[in-house]
Amino acid sequence: MKRDLDSLGRVVIPVEIRNRLGINKNTEMEFFITESAIVMRRLESESCLLCGGNKQLICFKKSYVCIYCANGLKG
Repeated sequence: MKRDLDSLGRVVIPVEIRNRLGINKNTEMEFFITESAIVMRRLESESCLLCGGNKQLICFKKSYVCIYCANGLKG
C-alpha cells in the first residue's frame, strides 16, 4: 500500500492495517528509525509469550513473540 504525506508530514494508516493491529483513535504509537526505514508500532506493555521479554515484539494472532524467539522457532 502506498500513501502520500500531507503538507504537515502526516500519513494516514490504511484501515485494513489499523484493524489488523488493533490501532484505534487514541492508541499510543512509538517511532524509531533504522538505517533505511522509519518504524512505527503500537506502544505496548505486552511481553513475549515464550521468554517474557519486552523488546522487538511481533504481534502474531493477538499474542506477542520477540524477534529472538521468533528466529529460534525457524529452526
